[in-house]
Amino acid sequence: MTRSEDARSKRAGRLAAAAIAGLVISVGSVGADRGSSARWPSIRAVADVAPLEVRVARAGGPREPDPAQAQVDTPEQQEDPNDAKVVARVGESVITAGELRRALAQTPRSVLAQFGSTPDEIRKNYLDRVLVRDALFAEEARARGIESQSDVRDRELGAMRAMLVDDVRREAGAKKISDADVKSFFESNPDRFVTPKRIQIQRILVATEAEASALIADLGERPDPKRWNDAAREKSLDKANNLRGGALGLVAEDGSTGQAETKVDPAIFAAADAVKDGTIVPSPVREGPRWAVVLKRQTVAPVVQSLDAEAPSIRAELADQRLRTAMQALLDKLRPTLLTELNVELCDMVSVSSTGELDRSKRPGTLPRSKRNASPAPNEGAPGGLR
Repeated sequence: MTRSEDARSKRAGRLAAAAIAGLVISVGSVGADRGSSARWPSIRAVADVAPLEVRVARAGGPREPDPAQAQVDTPEQQEDPNDAKVVARVGESVITAGELRRALAQTPRSVLAQFGSTPDEIRKNYLDRVLVRDALFAEEARARGIESQSDVRDRELGAMRAMLVDDVRREAGAKKISDADVKSFFESNPDRFVTPKRIQIQRILVATEAEASALIADLGERPDPKRWNDAAREKSLDKANNLRGGALGLVAEDGSTGQAETKVDPAIFAAADAVKDGTIVPSPVREGPRWAVVLKRQTVAPVVQSLDAEAPSIRAELADQRLRTAMQALLDKLRPTLLTELNVELCDMVSVSSTGELDRSKRPGTLPRSKRNASPAPNEGAPGGLR
């Protein structure tokens, strides 16, 4: 093969690859048999579907198509007047040109290439090997009564519920949260986007003020860490923290800490806030009936989040709020008209254990089992016993 023939061969290969990639897939006119369809497994009217249309973005006049620069229209952009025409009938199932077009458009190009080397082969093979095949399986499933099984109904209900949520989301404008909405929410909830000032505190809790004062004098203004930890372990009455040097973690102004179960008197924060980092509060701090020796380790300044940083989470929260409101409104509308019978008392027949597991169903009128302990077995030879 000469060099020029080799170049022409490579160029033809690239053109074919671009066509197979299916930059835009659309279905043209469809002729379908409109006659009555027989019961499955008859397959009717796989019609002549117009060739796939390939469009390539062009700049500066015609040039060789480049698959990497291909532009594919979304299914919504590919509306076609022939979408309602039937390309195949399988028993009770009907496959339209629109369904074929959308299925092709949503299938990855690498997968489409496995159905043939030309657009015509891809289109017809995909229809036969995928859509018709699935319709045949669906018809057989109906014939076997599979669609009436509870797990199939559950999946169908789940799919319909998900599609309904998507519809309600669009109707409620949950996907159209404006920048003004985000800014308004940010400005209306300033406390949510500010982490307040916190102080890392250690404290030793003792019974009397005199004992606390003596301990402060002994430890000094800036105590040695080892001496402080030893004193906390030996003398602190707070046994939840004494082995950790009395560490309370980061304490907020209201006395809350990073641990939900640990909260101290706000006076502890106020006293620590008045001294420098690394120093002991010079006077004992009353905490209920006891007294605290407070060591301020470090101050963490307040953090204010920016609108730009919080915008994505705000947008998601507003969308969720709109969706929830719309779904609740729909539920309130549907319940009075569609809910015709509700026997909540029959729920007692379903037993659920404390771990969330279902127990065996009870029959109506069944009395609960007695919880009395069984009588011990009689001793052999005893009066009335078994021999």
